[in-house]
Order: sequence, then C-alpha cells, then structure tokens
Amino acid sequence: MSVKTLLRQWADPILRHLTFSLPVQTVGGKMWIPIVEGTGLGVYDQIIRCEEAWKLKIFKSLPEAPGSLFVDVGANLGQTLLQLRMVDAERPYLGFEPNPDCLHYVFELIRRNGFRNVDLVATGLGESTDVLTLYLPPKRSTDSTATLLKELRPDRQYDARHVLIFNEEHLSGLVAGRAIGFVKVDVEGAELEVFKGIKYLLNQERPPVMCEVLFTDPKGDLEASRVRNAELVSLLQAIGYQVLQIRKSDDYSQITDLVAVDSFPSDFHSPANSALCDYLFLPAEKVENLRGRLG
Repeated sequence: MSVKTLLRQWADPILRHLTFSLPVQTVGGKMWIPIVEGTGLGVYDQIIRCEEAWKLKIFKSLPEAPGSLFVDVGANLGQTLLQLRMVDAERPYLGFEPNPDCLHYVFELIRRNGFRNVDLVATGLGESTDVLTLYLPPKRSTDSTATLLKELRPDRQYDARHVLIFNEEHLSGLVAGRAIGFVKVDVEGAELEVFKGIKYLLNQERPPVMCEVLFTDPKGDLEASRVRNAELVSLLQAIGYQVLQIRKSDDYSQITDLVAVDSFPSDFHSPANSALCDYLFLPAEKVENLRGRLG
C-alpha cells in the first residue's frame, strides 16, 4: 500500500467533519475548491491534475451568439462549470441537477468563487415531468455514477431517493427567449430520455451538444443497451444531427480526432474503451465549420 493511500485513509475520517477551501491555479486564474465534509476532494484532484483538459478547447472554440446559454444537464459537483469558467468568466450558465446533496456543494462552489451569470435548477430533464428514483452508491450521495436507470449496473447495491424531472416545456420557460449556444449532457445512461425531452428545442435552436454515452456494464444487458442507443441515433438523425466520437490523446489533454459514426459501439465497458464514451452531436449544416474550429 502506497504512502499516499495510507495518508488518505488516515485523513478521510477527519476531513469528513471539516469544511474549508483549497486554492488551485488554473488556466483561467486562481480558483477555490470547497471541501465540505469530504465532498470536493475528487473535484480538487481533477483540477490539479488537469483531467479532461480536452474539454477546454471545445468550450473555447465553439462559436455562439453573444449572451447565449450554456446548458449543463447533469451538473453533479460543478466540474463542467469550473471548466467553463476557466475559459469564459461571463458566459451564461444554466445547470440541471436533481441530487440535492450535489446542489448544496455547487452553490458553495459558486459562492466561494464569486461566479456570475449562473442559474441552477434542482431537477433533471426528461421526456415528461415526473418524480423518479435516483440510485446512488451507498454512503456516496454525491457520486457522479448516480443514475435513474437501476438496470444500468446490475448486481450493485444502491441507496435511493426521489427526485424531480422537468420536460421541455419547463426548459423553454427557463430559457426565457435566450438562445441556447451549447448543451452538455452527462446523465449516466438516461441519455435517450433526456433527448426525447429536448428534441424540439434542439431542432429549433441547433446548438452543438457534448454527450457521454457509456458502454454496457460487464453484467448488463448488451442487447438492451444496443436497442436504446440505436433509438437515440435515430432521434438525432431525425432532427438533422450528426454523431462524432471524440478521440483524445493518452493524457486526455488534446482532441486527436472527431470520427463520424452511424451507431454507438455495442460492447461491454473495459479499460480499453473507457476513453471512447464522449461524443459531439452537431447539426449537419454546422459540422464542417465546427470541425475546422476544433482542428
């Protein structure tokens, strides 16, 4: 066992009773990462190690109308908000997160850094307005693997809580006439329901979308995943969107290629494919321009 692991095991029980903030220097300047009874340590590690630096180029390069919204579906602990603020301190941000424990942390993140033009909504997005069950890893209420699909990871133990889901009608009201410039979706398996819920708005606004689509859990139903993913591709194609798989460098700092695909790969999750879950969904009429900007 490494010294780092031993220190972490010793420190974790203490940190879970403390609230403080850690400074971190980013490409966007100095930021503060709150540690709230242990929550936030993973965010701090991600920032200081520059994980997912490839996303910064996307957020910086894609054009949008002045004042248009960045919509974040699945805000979790504000990782995407932090990445956005590294490249743009003023872009209006509208985040959706149904988990109240995550929201509590993100509000503290916003307060500690003085972020402006940020709105958070305590719901998820889906096909219809409803109350659904969110499944969380036991005793890890802010974990990013929380999902609305219990079958996503079979044979695992979960804590469950009820959460509110909004449909497109409520999103349209929240947008209040502002253009949607970019959408990020990270919802741990519930992508199909989200896009069913916002397809008309996407068809009208035509924003680029960045989305994670997971491979199937090793104990999951591969055919069920294939059917759901095929339906998602059909939905996107019906509104004139093209699916591009994002290929990254080994250190996740750069985008090395954008590969057009007509279907999501059907395979079980493994270390070999874990870096191949990120996609851009682009309006067909904007593909060449946006690909050129991303190089």
